[in-house]
Amino acid sequence: MEWQLAHPLYDVEDIVAMAKDHFEGEVDQILRTDPQVMRKNVTLTATYQLFDKNREFLAVCREGDQLLGYCWYDRGGYTTYSTDEITNAKFHHVDLKLSPRLRVKLINQMIDQHILWANSCGIPVICSTSIRSEHDGFMRIHEKRGFQINGSYAWLKTEDGIKGMSNV
Repeated sequence: MEWQLAHPLYDVEDIVAMAKDHFEGEVDQILRTDPQVMRKNVTLTATYQLFDKNREFLAVCREGDQLLGYCWYDRGGYTTYSTDEITNAKFHHVDLKLSPRLRVKLINQMIDQHILWANSCGIPVICSTSIRSEHDGFMRIHEKRGFQINGSYAWLKTEDGIKGMSNV
């Protein structure tokens, strides 16, 4: 099992396929999904991060050729009542055919990466959300990591996340 930054030549098609296979059904009643739009956005992000690792973060976890999961974070989020920058998790995707234990392990590794990336970029607040109808387990993982949970939103000060990493 190895994590690495997503590469535009090697990872895009697997990311798009996983999103379509596992998660499209969560949104297709509301949004008209388009794999070409996803493909374009994944390719652009994977390419851009080759040159600027502070804009967005997109990483994949593989075991051999099999994509186990990927995480994608952006920055530049703000609320209407604060000037603190927020990094938002666009995706925490894991292969739903994996064992629950491995899925939890991967999600914790994704959270680690989010905290470390936010810290290295100087982003003070981390936000993770879920569009899935079954998000309680996902939110519990965040809560155990020190996030404040509000519905399907999990919030954490980056500095608290760094302090809490030694407790994981």
